[in-house]
Amino acid sequence: MENNVLLATFENQLSAFEVLADIKAKYVGKNYVITQAAVVRKENDKLTFKDGFEVASNGKIGFLNGGLLGSFIGILGGPLGIIFGGTIGALMGRRHGDKEDEKVMSIFEDVSKHLVNDHYGLILLVGEPDASELDDFLNKYKPETILRKDAAVVRKDLEMAEEYERKLKTDVEYRELKEKFEKGTEKLKDDFSNFSEKVKANTEAFTEDLTKFVLDLKNKLKK
Repeated sequence: MENNVLLATFENQLSAFEVLADIKAKYVGKNYVITQAAVVRKENDKLTFKDGFEVASNGKIGFLNGGLLGSFIGILGGPLGIIFGGTIGALMGRRHGDKEDEKVMSIFEDVSKHLVNDHYGLILLVGEPDASELDDFLNKYKPETILRKDAAVVRKDLEMAEEYERKLKTDVEYRELKEKFEKGTEKLKDDFSNFSEKVKANTEAFTEDLTKFVLDLKNKLKK
């Protein structure tokens, strides 16, 4: 049975919450078992958690509290997600195969690309030997997109993002922005935009540094 992180996007708020409620009642199917679920909304390029649940080992359902999806939503909904959008996802998705420029989309890049402003996303952690049953279930609610990523790959991408955020925290200006973000200070979008421009001012050097950092971390994770 494969463990996947699934993203389904919806334009309609009602559809997103209806499917969450139905999945909560039917989290086990013939060919799937859902252990974590969350509904998020993207607004002004910021991801906000709306509702979710997780299933304990004893089968009891409780509020989503951390875990893989909690950490994932925390990164996407935090200052790192706002400042860089899909940039870090694009670099994390790079894989070195037969071709030097071979690239696989990461879950961060997928979310940035497919979940647009004022739309809703349903994110699931699911074990499934076959995707067809759960896809049929979700398609009743007319999702715009259904995407899957291997949960183990998502976990590694998440570890890299968290490690890079720790690296960014050495920047005083970033720490100030993070404090403003957590307090919901006004004029925040302009401040983040200015910081992004500071990073983009030396894009080539930044990209080279980030790429090296990500590749070094991947090598460590392989050991």
